[in-house]
Amino acid sequence: MAKLYYRYGTMQSNKSNQIITTHHQYTTQGKQCLAYSTPIDTRSGHKRIKSRIGLELVCEYITENIYEEVKAIHEKDRVHAVVVDEAQFLSRADVHRLSDIADVLDIPVICFGLKTDFRNHLFEGSRVLLELSDAIDELKTICQFCNKKATLNMRLLNGVPTNIGETIQIGDEEYVPVCRKCYKERLELV
Repeated sequence: MAKLYYRYGTMQSNKSNQIITTHHQYTTQGKQCLAYSTPIDTRSGHKRIKSRIGLELVCEYITENIYEEVKAIHEKDRVHAVVVDEAQFLSRADVHRLSDIADVLDIPVICFGLKTDFRNHLFEGSRVLLELSDAIDELKTICQFCNKKATLNMRLLNGVPTNIGETIQIGDEEYVPVCRKCYKERLELV
């Protein structure tokens, strides 16, 4: 039976590179792997997944018809896996549709995303993936300020740490991975 996977990490934890690598592993073996992302994050361009090291993958956007779309493709030519980038931006309904792809169509679904926002609150998609996934893996990186494992995302506004603002603020360079201690110290939460 296929599984729903959630592979999460902080900013700069190699998520996009991992999804591109996973897709590549399937396709170089002649296996069809469908790639998806959400239309919220447009940093890489329209329907693109791009890693910081320059790897790029063309993808489709998740829609409310994702289950039907994958089913139609699978009926014509077997789908071996579905990979999803920016999974933190998924809705509860999106995650349930993806779990149906794994459960009903028996196709592994591998989602990649952040666990929490810069205020250390779970994103909706992350929360539901943590609740429903068969397998959960943490992609690790190190803190921007020390050598401990980074577990949180910090937003820098003009170089100054902040935890104020809307949950979804698309960016890249203004977000850094940090450990809990540095997060608290820099935001003066201790």
